[in-house]
Amino acid sequence: MPDDDLFLALANPVRRRLLEILTDGPRTAGDLAASFDLSRPAVAEHLQILRRAGLVHDQPSGRQRHYHLTAEPLAQVGDWLHPFERFWRHRLRTLANMLQEETMTDTATIAVDQFIAAPPSKVWRSLTEPELLARWWVPGDVVGHRFHLQMPGWGAVACEVTEVEPERRLVYTFNENWTLTWRLVPEGNGTRLFLDHSGFDLDDPRARDAFARMGPGWRDQILPGLARLAADLPD
Repeated sequence: MPDDDLFLALANPVRRRLLEILTDGPRTAGDLAASFDLSRPAVAEHLQILRRAGLVHDQPSGRQRHYHLTAEPLAQVGDWLHPFERFWRHRLRTLANMLQEETMTDTATIAVDQFIAAPPSKVWRSLTEPELLARWWVPGDVVGHRFHLQMPGWGAVACEVTEVEPERRLVYTFNENWTLTWRLVPEGNGTRLFLDHSGFDLDDPRARDAFARMGPGWRDQILPGLARLAADLPD
């Protein structure tokens, strides 16, 4: 279970808002205080609590101090909450199914986000270097815009890169129907990795079965494996 200081820091809405503001980059105490109808000493006290919990750190810059987000401790909260996800995921899936029926959506998308305690450069290497890709997912000759992934039970699956922004965004097709969109966003000293696996035709029983199986696979096994690999890569 995460430390009590971490829960205490997150319990207050002012402190949660401070963390949200810092996701956009470092800010001075004065800048942060200007976002609230509070005195500067009151905001400073909130920052002190966040600092004790390890969620922010400050650095001197001339006559001012800049506060930076340190998001790694939030991974402890995510790990602790994970066993409880099944209690709300069923309701979210039911809501998603209702919305899909109402909007007559033809295809469905698996959306997963994973915090990784490594900079975007290491995450990008893990996504694009064949040797690293094989260690957290499957072997693949990720060279140029056309490549193959060696999927168990499927064999060589043809893929084609459609978008590339190094260390920020990678999009490629996967077989004839699916698209994988990887988006990397710096978060503190780490990276928030977003994956959209789209193109599931829920009118097709095989695609519907794949959609049900692959969501938990990405979320619970594959992306956590990528996170461990990238975090352990040497500088």
